Amino acid sequence: MSKIFVKIKDNNFKSAHVVILKGDKILILRRSSTDEWMPGHYALPGGKLDPGETPTEALSRECKEEVDLNILPNNFIFLPKVSNNKEHAFFYTTKFSGEPKLDFEHDDFQWVNPKNLSNYKVVPDLPEIVRAVLEDLK
Repeated sequence: MSKIFVKIKDNNFKSAHVVILKGDKILILRRSSTDEWMPGHYALPGGKLDPGETPTEALSRECKEEVDLNILPNNFIFLPKVSNNKEHAFFYTTKFSGEPKLDFEHDDFQWVNPKNLSNYKVVPDLPEIVRAVLEDLK
């Protein structure tokens, strides 16, 4: 990854989410059918920040909890273009270890070519976020 990691000084973010890339595919997780928000829809790994946590620390923790992937906080690249009003922070990475194993919050995961995202029921803005990652990688 040739991009330089951007340090985020503004800690007003409430949540952080990441596009994890493996070759030409991205990881999407299907939200449990019992989830309150968008059950059965595919989304990105991530979630709410705990008090005192930075967005990248939250992502590192969430990726371990949700899919058992190890990602160091400094391996996330910030996407300012799609980070919503400093409330939801979005990142991407290619640097991780482990193989996905789901927790109780999700009931499926897929490694998907971004061209095929339209074949999945996804949460709002997911295609836009993925497009921003692909543009950033050019």
